[in-house]
Parts: sequence; C-alpha cells; structure tokens
Amino acid sequence: MNKNKLHNIKDSGFKTPKNYFDGLEDSIMSQINLNENVKDTGFKVPVDYFETLDDKILDKVVQKPKVISLFTRRNLLYATGIAAALILMFNIIGNNNDFTFDDLELASIENYLFTEDIDTYEIASLLIEEELTTDNFTENQISGEILEDYLLENAIIEDLIIE
Repeated sequence: MNKNKLHNIKDSGFKTPKNYFDGLEDSIMSQINLNENVKDTGFKVPVDYFETLDDKILDKVVQKPKVISLFTRRNLLYATGIAAALILMFNIIGNNNDFTFDDLELASIENYLFTEDIDTYEIASLLIEEELTTDNFTENQISGEILEDYLLENAIIEDLIIE
C-alpha cells in the first residue's frame, strides 16, 4: 500500500461542470413546463379499431383441422407387446425338440472334457460300478507294438524318464 500510496487519496475522481448546480433548478422547471403545455400525445387510434381487431386477427389465422395420429406412443407399445407375446408363444409351442445324450456327437463330448477342468475323480464319481465290468476292458487286446507306437507318438519321453 505504501508503494501506490492508496491510503493517501484525497480526490474522489468525480467532478461536476462549473456552475452546474446554479442552473439546475431552472432547467428542470423548464422541462416540466414543456410537458404541461403538450396537449396531444401524437398517437391516434383509428375509428372502430378495437371493434374490428378480433375479426381481422381471426381472418389472418389459418384454422388447422385436428388430426388424430394412428401411431401414438401408447398404440405402438400395445402393438410391440402383442408381437412379442405371439413370438414367445410360437417359440414355446413349436419347440418340442427333446434332446437326448445320443444326439450329441462324440467329438463334442471329447472336446468338452479336454477344455474343461475336470479331474479323473469327478469322472469316476459319475460312473456306475455296473458299467465298469471287466468284460468291457478285455475286448480290446493291445499288442506291445501298438503300445510302443502310441507312446512314441503321444508321450513326451523326457517326462517318462524323469518319472
């Protein structure tokens, strides 16, 4: 504050012209006298203007007939609801396909078993003891040559050596 000397301001900054207040009263009174002497405002309303105004306005306004739309929001909602109900009804009634285990392909079952994380214990819990008879396993005689070919093609030898 000391730098700008704002605390030492003595002028308000507003000034009036010289002799402004001496002639102020006379100028105000002359304006009042002028307004009192005026008898006519300068604006005139034509004869019968307000009586014919309504008719003129109504003639210029074009009457639009009322139109009732067939596709209101409510009607559209009703139509879509009925269409959805019909589609659902036809899908439920027309879908009498009963899928059985025999309809599944063997490849899709194998793919499911390989891609899912299923332990051998979980598979064993699904098998019934009656299905696991020795007759099922003795039908296929595996020779040593077939077993050797299988191990060479499918097994990793390093894993077998480590075990």
